[in-house]
Amino acid sequence: MKQHTDIHRAGIDKGRLMLSAVILGAALILTMGVSRLRAGDWPTYMHDNYRSGTTTEQLNVPLHEDWSYHTSRRPRPSWSDTPALQNFWGGTYGHKSRVNVDRTSQAAVVGNRLFFGSSHSDKVICLDSRSGAQYWQFFTGGPVRFAPAVDSGKVYFGSDDGYVYSLDVTDGSELWKHRATGSEDLMFAGGRMVSTCPVRTCVLVEGGVAYWGAGMFNGYQTGLDWYLCARNADTGTHIWKVTPSRRMLGYLLSLGGGLYVPAGKLWPYIYNQATGAYQGSIGDSRQGGCYAFITDELTSVLGPYWGGSGSYINDFTFGAVYGNFLIVKSGYSYYCTDTNLIKVLRSNHQQQWNVSSGYGQALILAGNTLFAGGDDGVAAFNTSNGQQIWTGAINGRALGLAVANGRLYISTDLGTIYAFGNAESPQAYNRADFNQNGQVDLPDLMMLMEKWLDCTNPNDISCTPYTP
Repeated sequence: MKQHTDIHRAGIDKGRLMLSAVILGAALILTMGVSRLRAGDWPTYMHDNYRSGTTTEQLNVPLHEDWSYHTSRRPRPSWSDTPALQNFWGGTYGHKSRVNVDRTSQAAVVGNRLFFGSSHSDKVICLDSRSGAQYWQFFTGGPVRFAPAVDSGKVYFGSDDGYVYSLDVTDGSELWKHRATGSEDLMFAGGRMVSTCPVRTCVLVEGGVAYWGAGMFNGYQTGLDWYLCARNADTGTHIWKVTPSRRMLGYLLSLGGGLYVPAGKLWPYIYNQATGAYQGSIGDSRQGGCYAFITDELTSVLGPYWGGSGSYINDFTFGAVYGNFLIVKSGYSYYCTDTNLIKVLRSNHQQQWNVSSGYGQALILAGNTLFAGGDDGVAAFNTSNGQQIWTGAINGRALGLAVANGRLYISTDLGTIYAFGNAESPQAYNRADFNQNGQVDLPDLMMLMEKWLDCTNPNDISCTPYTP
């Protein structure tokens, strides 16, 4: 009886192998004649450690919704999205919120995987960027408020539980975690019990080092402190830790060996990446803001500041821009207000075009196309003349945008992630390239057979590695 069972099982396995070969053959036919050029990734918030919001990848419009991933509840920001609209003491009006960094689940995309954190469900989720199917999820002890950073096969992020985590991108297994303080004390903040030293910056990874900031309070009245940390990105071993003079809140930036640290409503300051030594600050007043990036001219931009006639972004080379988001590329500024989208030549401050736009919630640049997010929709604009060339409908405010590997990804205030692509998206043709080496070959056949034979749960995404 056992011999019969073994022979029967062997027959099934051979059948699976033959079916796998047929599927792979079909995949090879589909990929013939199609460019295998791999498009760019979006491995961290706003694409890079400058937070430039730009990529050279060009998407051909029109785009169509490929998939959407709906979380059970919307993000839960640490600060209310409704700012104080005026400062009666200072006589300024029309303010924007300066601490609006965690209104949505910003996404990072590398290869065929998309990563985002949840400030409501206390976890990081990894999706198949082509289909929206979930690969894995990893729970922490508190809200995850900032976009993960993906580097060298690892994903890094911090949590309000006080820990920074490093996970394997493939299966979400924990590689290391570290907390800036030894205290396990909790406090009530934003309607949640969180660590007395929560991680309220992103994790920036550069040169094999992971950097982040943690803590909300310091001083002898509280007995608490805040910390800026640097650890080996592979092993998590200590490099340096310092106590800044102000708390940290926002996405860290790097330039020329300097670590730029946004400080919420205060102005950002700079630390030496190698030693942790303090190197100065940007600006000289209390008018800061969590929105900060470094231009391709290697100059700083931050805001929103408070002005007499509204909030503005301080471009330290160009000057004040009364807008919500700003892109600087190749000598031009592009910025959006609540009602308009504007292009300016930076050398002489001459406006190139100014078009009406109801998409003032987010802005990125992909190739020669601006993508802007608004209420219940996104739109694409030609950079040469400002012409609106495409719109897409969604539910909720489009507060986060990313372009990677042939698709536009949108994060909303309702907790939904959308993916828009077109028939020319490279990923649409290379789903049989399991090892992502740019071609469908013998190793892909072996991986396909292994996945098929090891499958025990038909609902597991790994059981359907290729879908034509």
